[in-house]
Amino acid sequence: MRIQEKTDSMKSNKFTSKMFWLAAAAVLAGVMVFALGASAGQKQRNFIVTERSYALPEVTLVDSEGQAVEFPGITSNSGRTVISFIFTSCAGICPMITANMARAEPQLDALGDDYQILLISVDPEHDTPERLREYARRFKTGARIRFLTGDQEDVFNVLRSMEALYEGSNKMNHQPVTLISRSERNSWMRIDGLIGSEVLIEQYQKLMDTQAG
Repeated sequence: MRIQEKTDSMKSNKFTSKMFWLAAAAVLAGVMVFALGASAGQKQRNFIVTERSYALPEVTLVDSEGQAVEFPGITSNSGRTVISFIFTSCAGICPMITANMARAEPQLDALGDDYQILLISVDPEHDTPERLREYARRFKTGARIRFLTGDQEDVFNVLRSMEALYEGSNKMNHQPVTLISRSERNSWMRIDGLIGSEVLIEQYQKLMDTQAG
C-alpha cells in the first residue's frame, strides 16, 4: 500500500513539474512575442513624417563635377527632388544615408517618375568637388544623385532654410533628415530619422499616390 502511495506521489510530482515547465515556457514565449512586437513597433516609429513649407535662399552651390547649381531653381529641374545631408569624413549616419540613396535609385527609376536626389555636404570647407567625386565613386551612386558643396555661408543658408542646421560647432551633431518635394510650390514632405531605402520608396510612393489623386 505504501509503495503504491509512493508511486502515485512520484507521478503527481512529475506531472506537477511538467505542468510548471510548460507554464514557464508559455510565459517565456509570451514575453518573447511581446518583445518582438514592441521591437517591431519601435522600428515603425523611428521616423516622423510631416509636411513643411520652405522658402529656399537664392544661392549658388557647386556639384561634384564643379558645375554651378542655382538654388532654388535646381528644385524645379525635375518632377520631384529628394534632399538629404551628409559629409565625406562622417563615420556615423552619412555612409548609411548615401548607401540607402544609392540602393533606392533603381526602385525610384522603376516608378517611372522624373526625379533627382541632392546630397548636400554639411562640411563645405573640407568637402571639395574632388572629395565629393571620390565619395560618389566609393558608393557607386548613379546619375540621379548629385553631391553639392560650396561657400560655407551659402550652404549654411540652405541648411537653415530647411531646418537642417546642426547645433553647436560639431558637424557630427547633424541629424538624419530626408526631404521630398511636393507638387505645391515650396511644399515638402519631411522625414526625420534614419530611414532605409524601403521606407524612402514607401513614403515617395505615398506622396505620388496622394498627389495623383
